[in-house]
Amino acid sequence: MTLVSELVLTRNQLLEIARHRADDIIKAPLQRLSAVTTDLQEGVMHARMQPIDRLFSNLPRLVRDLANELGKRIDIVTSGADTELDRQLIELIRDPITHLIRNCADHGLESPEDRRRLGKREAGVIRIAAAHDSGYITIEVGDDGRGLDVERIRQKASAMNLASEAELARMSNDEVCRFIFAAGFSTAAKVTSVSGRGVGMDVVRENIEAIGGTVSLKTTVGAGTTFTLKIPLTLAIAPALIVRTAGHRFALPQHAVVEAVAIWGEESSRLEDVQGALMLHIRESVIPCIDLRTLLKLDGEPEAPEQERLAVIMRFGPSAFGVVVDTVSDVQEIVVKPLGRSLSHLTVFSGNTILGDGSVVLILNPNGLAAHIGLDLANHYSDAAQSKQLAPAGTHTRLIVFRAGNGPLKALPLSLVSRIETVAREEIEDIDGMKAVHHLGKLMPVIDVNRCSESSTERLHVLVIGVGGEPMGLVVSEIVDIVEDALAIEIAGKTESVIGSTTISGQATEIIDLQYYMRIARPDAFARGNARRYSVLLVDDKPFFRDMLAPVVAAAGYEVRTASSGAEVLELVKHGVQFDALVTDIDMPGMNGYVLAQRLREDPARQALPIIALDAHAGSNIVTAARAAGMAGAVGKFDRKALLEHLKNALGSDRTILQGIEAEFLRGVAA
Repeated sequence: MTLVSELVLTRNQLLEIARHRADDIIKAPLQRLSAVTTDLQEGVMHARMQPIDRLFSNLPRLVRDLANELGKRIDIVTSGADTELDRQLIELIRDPITHLIRNCADHGLESPEDRRRLGKREAGVIRIAAAHDSGYITIEVGDDGRGLDVERIRQKASAMNLASEAELARMSNDEVCRFIFAAGFSTAAKVTSVSGRGVGMDVVRENIEAIGGTVSLKTTVGAGTTFTLKIPLTLAIAPALIVRTAGHRFALPQHAVVEAVAIWGEESSRLEDVQGALMLHIRESVIPCIDLRTLLKLDGEPEAPEQERLAVIMRFGPSAFGVVVDTVSDVQEIVVKPLGRSLSHLTVFSGNTILGDGSVVLILNPNGLAAHIGLDLANHYSDAAQSKQLAPAGTHTRLIVFRAGNGPLKALPLSLVSRIETVAREEIEDIDGMKAVHHLGKLMPVIDVNRCSESSTERLHVLVIGVGGEPMGLVVSEIVDIVEDALAIEIAGKTESVIGSTTISGQATEIIDLQYYMRIARPDAFARGNARRYSVLLVDDKPFFRDMLAPVVAAAGYEVRTASSGAEVLELVKHGVQFDALVTDIDMPGMNGYVLAQRLREDPARQALPIIALDAHAGSNIVTAARAAGMAGAVGKFDRKALLEHLKNALGSDRTILQGIEAEFLRGVAA
């Protein structure tokens, strides 16, 4: 393989020489040499490729030994064993996969007694699957155990100051679970001789990222956890884009490149500085960017005018980010050579290579570049934007100025806007008396400010606002500008939708009242004070009623979990799962709802937990029995309105959005 790598380098040198010669004498034999080199390279690469069964074949014994040591029954199921991978990579991923399996066996799978109580098979299952996926190998390692304890991870992340309480409240469960990859993070009550779920996961991530791969996870309480590893097919020779910026050349691995777009400052692709962060508006989306010249502190002269530079869009897991360069000078196969130990701490580089002209260039590491932007930012820019509070009047505030139909300009503090999207007029749909658009694969309610969608404008803009994890949008006609100006209300507003008017860049501008629109689009989130979504545990032994009631409660703005028995609820409580209210059927086999309520009340921490009883017909005798058992009340299973009213009363709705960012804004206006 080393000899083939040197041959590829020599071939590249000859191609570079031929490119600058006018005669055609050497071009024909050089083309033949290039073809033979490619065939030889592919042959050697194929010889290095081995089925991943070489790794899988050792796993049954590992699982058998773990089962004996832990006193558990564990089955292992593998698929995709014939998937081929570079021999070197098989050795490099052996330890991370072994560590994941030990975690699944020790802390992922329950004991046989617990599994019987939860209605599961006594034997737990660990599944490992491998498959090809567009230049990568995807390996999934999962179990059917208890899943990760999201609430304990959330508490631990707060205790370690990895995120604020407000940021954690806005995060989804999958986002919270990513904290287990942080160095030193663990929720294990004790460290066993086998493993501790969370302990060492930072090492797994570092080992996978060191070979150009990524690791992600998906967990479901009571159903298990699945880790997904994506790794490149080979480390030796890979196609790459050779980019130039400020007189320097760098290589970008082509497997991570989605496209390269010109930055012309037009609507289709333009670069903006938003609160100190570069954002690229491309077609109908906005993605974070990083300027290579700024990141690497390059002092050379730019090779292209500012408006003619390129943004190379890179894929990072499910997300994307942009790398701003001067130009793309070539696309060629490169021989990847590792960095020396003295340079190994430079995470933005993954290695170096020698180009055809003999010069050494550094290979950029997509994972390292994404880390400089921030993984959370690359996935959800809204988190950073929503966490900003408004400055009081008299100080400078960054504002987004826009038009909405006819009339004066309107403005809104940019920190309240998590995303700006462009939609066609026909994409705005009328649903259940409200307007909505598709946003990140889900329907999002929107308010059509001044009936913009009824105008002749074909393309409209949607300002996406995050409301306690439940986004809403404002449909506007045109984004005029993003300015930084002193926010001082000169004329108080006369209508509910306008706080007041001021002068921005010499023009009269209305400052809209965001809470007015929030109250219309997301009334439940508004009533909660936008702090977080309440969690409701719905218990019923019949799947029909769980499937019927869970969407009703979720649509009212609550985070819903379900359980099929009282024993399952107690198991969840045992493992630290937190919920704000319990809605339970009273007629269940094994443990009825009354007994479940009394068992929960034995814990002093749950004396005030709202518990609502469910029955087919909640008559007066059922209500009396429910209150005697310490429940807040009883409702019929088919009385949707009564159920939601009980939840609203039990969880309270006296907090208002003024406790949040709007309070700061209004206090500033009053000052």
